[in-house]
Amino acid sequence: MSFESLTIERIKRCYTEDIIINIFWKYFLGKVYRVDFEPIVYHDVPGTWDFEYQKATIYKDEKCEWSDEIIKSINKTGNFVLYHTNFDGTNECWTMEKNLNPIPRATTQGNIHQLHHNNRLLNAIITELKEENTKLKEALVNKNKLNI
Repeated sequence: MSFESLTIERIKRCYTEDIIINIFWKYFLGKVYRVDFEPIVYHDVPGTWDFEYQKATIYKDEKCEWSDEIIKSINKTGNFVLYHTNFDGTNECWTMEKNLNPIPRATTQGNIHQLHHNNRLLNAIITELKEENTKLKEALVNKNKLNI
């Protein structure tokens, strides 16, 4: 079973996209296309997040596959654990899981002005749909009042 991306739920902020790509290359794990980072937000204390760690989503190149080691481990246990040595000589452990909600690769050939124009058109459609939704809700409320 193939999958496009992996998630590391907790990774130190010192790791950049280039470092992660290099580590995957060094251990023959797969050719990485991009890495998306997301802050770890604590919901028990609103507005706070982890300053030392973040979440990383790693996307493979569409022409390549993950290593057999990753695929077998994910299919068997649901995760893959990588033990590697950092640039400073310390050891690190990353637990990776299959990303269930990957963000697709952009395939546009448009420039920023065309994208902005398309965004405005989509926002206009959203506004129209919201207005129509409001009218339908009002009509439903009025209908329910008449039936009471």
